[in-house]
Amino acid sequence: MDAVFHVEHQVFNYRVAAVMIKDGRVLIHRAKTETNWSLPGGRVRLGEDAKTSLKREMKEELDLNVTINGFLWTVENFFTYAEKEIHEVGLYFKITAENSLPFHDGEEFTVLEADRLVFKWVPLERLNEYELYPQVVKERLKEGTFEPDYFLVDQSSQVGMSS
Repeated sequence: MDAVFHVEHQVFNYRVAAVMIKDGRVLIHRAKTETNWSLPGGRVRLGEDAKTSLKREMKEELDLNVTINGFLWTVENFFTYAEKEIHEVGLYFKITAENSLPFHDGEEFTVLEADRLVFKWVPLERLNEYELYPQVVKERLKEGTFEPDYFLVDQSSQVGMSS
C-alpha cells in the first residue's frame, strides 16, 4: 500500500524522485493529461525504504535498473490540487541507469511500462521553458546545486501542481 493518506479535502503523500542527468540533460515526465512536469519517481510503499521505492518505480515506469549515487533534497511541499490540500514530502536522489535510455532526439516519448506518462530529456539550460514542479527543484537543477538540503514550500493558498 502506498504511503498516501486521504482525509476529507486533505491528502498526505510520501514521494521519491530521481535526478537523472546525462550529457547535460535531465529526465522529466508528466501525465499525458497534465501540462506540468516533474522528475520521475513515485509513491513510497508502507514498509519500504525510500531507495528501494525509487529503484522499484524506475523499474516499473522505465524498465531501468538504477544505481542511487546519493541523496540530494527533501522537499516538504504544501499546495492545492484538484480542490484538495496536499502535504507532500518528497525525497530526491541522484541516480544513474545501469541500462541505457535513449535521448529520443529531444522529443517526448512514452514507454510500455508507463503508458499514462510522457518522458523527455531536457537540456538543463532550457528548463525555464518547462513548467516543472516543485519550483525549488527546478532552480537547483538550473544552478547545478546538488548539495543535500531541506526545503519547505508553501503554495497552499495557490492552485498548485502535483510534483
